[in-house]
Parts: sequence; structure tokens; C-alpha cells
Amino acid sequence: MKQTLPTLEQTSFQHETPLQIADDTLPLVAAYKQSRRQALRSAFTAGIGAAAFMAGRSVFAQQMSLPLASSSPDRMPPINGVYDWHALPPTPASLESDAGGQMMDTGFVPGQGRAQLYFTAAGQGVPVILLHDGLANSDYVSDLARSLLRARCRVVVMDARGHGRSTMGKLPLSYDLLADDVVTLMAYLHIRNAAFVGWGDGAVQAMNVAMRHPGTVSRIFAFAPRMSADGYMEAGQDSSDMKSFLVRARSEYKKLSRDGSFSDVRDAVNDLHRSAPNWSDADLQRVTAPLWAVAADRDSVINRAQVEHISGTIENAGFMVLPNTSHFAPLQNPLLFALSVESFFGGR
Repeated sequence: MKQTLPTLEQTSFQHETPLQIADDTLPLVAAYKQSRRQALRSAFTAGIGAAAFMAGRSVFAQQMSLPLASSSPDRMPPINGVYDWHALPPTPASLESDAGGQMMDTGFVPGQGRAQLYFTAAGQGVPVILLHDGLANSDYVSDLARSLLRARCRVVVMDARGHGRSTMGKLPLSYDLLADDVVTLMAYLHIRNAAFVGWGDGAVQAMNVAMRHPGTVSRIFAFAPRMSADGYMEAGQDSSDMKSFLVRARSEYKKLSRDGSFSDVRDAVNDLHRSAPNWSDADLQRVTAPLWAVAADRDSVINRAQVEHISGTIENAGFMVLPNTSHFAPLQNPLLFALSVESFFGGR
């Protein structure tokens, strides 16, 4: 049974000011050439794009400036918080460094094979666990964490083993091991049941938790998930955003890691992508929690058809495509991403 997108009035994560989403794209060039008043009138006549409008409630509060055509995508400035889909926006500050004044718990939990698993937990309310993609770290989802803190959730972020501040331990990397690491952290924090937001490998990880430990998962927002090695398109690593990410990931690993080498971790993650997961439709149907399978319309590494298949196979699932974003949608349009998550969590 497919879910429909609830209105904000139906959700428990309401914003201060109701938002409306129009259908077409924001005519940026036309808006740039006109005054603020003319831009407002012409843009609403043509239809405001969801991604642009969701980027802020005051899209037209100031005169827009467009990046020069000669600018490289990575150097293009955001327009009202929205980056070009080619770009890799800056990595947000860690949740540990800024939890919005909320009470916070941070540290390391022992994992299997002598791994040390880094986490930060903050806030009070419904527990939500955020899981990052391969080769990234928990800082990448920290802006989303802060949005959910403002929505009165108890938010938990963690660095996957071998990533960021967490050590790899003595065991080979696998999705089963990563899923068990999450349950280990939940036990440490006395969380019996949580909602999940997973990105890429984090989405696979969240789905695997639901299969292996079904009672621990209330719902899953799975961005860029896959069910088999065919769902990961390795050739997509040649895209500009992925190339920039791999350079940045190496630098961040050197700064954050307590041991190991980035090359070893990258080899382990690449091996994982080439061999796992290996889920059948019957495996997917073991996920009984409500789930949204979410794709980015410009994702170069995840096969969208597989994302849609996941949504069509899991009984209580829906399918969603985020516009004008790539594999790094949580960074490129953080407000659109956060509102999508909050809408899903507020649905029934």
C-alpha cells in the first residue's frame, strides 16, 4: 500500500509558517533581471520550483545574484541556500560542536572486533538515528540533526566503523556488522525503538537493521538505497561532485581518524559496494516498518530503477524523487531534505 505525502497540518513537525510547493522551476534568469517586486510577480506567474522555494521562506527578500557561467560548479555560491546539483557544498559543523543548546551525550561505544564507535546524541523526544554514506562521516548529516532537534526529536548520529572518528576494529567490513553496530549503540543509549534516516550505505544499513532486528525500527527514510551490487554504478564516481567528495573524504579522514589508512577504508567500502547487499524481494518484504525510498534526480552512482523497485516491493513503502539534486542532496538543498524527512515522520 503506497503512502501519500501528508500536508504539514497533518504532521507533528509543523513549521512556524506554512509552506506551499508549486510545480515548475524558479525562473532564475528572469528574476535576476527584474526588481524585487517584478521578480516576485513574474516568478509566481511562471510557478516557483519546489527546490528553490523550499530553500527559504524569503526567496525574494533580497535581490538574487547568479554565479558567472565560467565558475566551476564547486565554486558556485548557493542561491538562498540551494546549491547547483553539480556542486559539493561544505561539510557542516559536527553536532558535537553545535547542538543548539540542547543537552548532549558524546563519546565512544565498544563494538565487535575491538572497534570503537563514535556517537553524539542530543535532545529529547522521539529517537531518530541518522546514518551517513560510505567514506563520509556523521558531520554530513549534522545540519539535518539540528533541524530535527528543533522539531523536538532525540537525535543520534554515529560514525560508521572505520569512518570518521570510529575505528575499524579487527573484523572485515559488512552490512550485517554495520547493522549490529547500530543496535549496540541503541542498547548503550537505552533506545528500544527508533526512526531512521539513512543516506546511501546508511540507507542500506537502516534497512538491514529492520531485517535483522525488526522490533527496533519504527520507520525509515531511505535516501539512495539499493538492494544489490547492481544498484551501485561505479562509473558514476567520475562525476564532478563524486571526484570532489573523494578528495575531501581523504582529507577529513586524515583529520578525524584515530587509526588506519584512508586507502584501506576506501578499498573495504569499494569491495562492499561490488559484492553486497544481495537481497531478494522476499528479503525486502521482511521490512515491515513504514519506509520511503527516496532518489535524487541527478544521482550518478545509485540506480534509480532499483530505488523504485524497493518502494514497490516493500508493502508499507512510498517512492519520492528530490529535484535538481545529486547523491549529495542533504547538503545541496538541506531545507528541502529536512522538510521531506519531517513530512514522512509526521505521516501515518
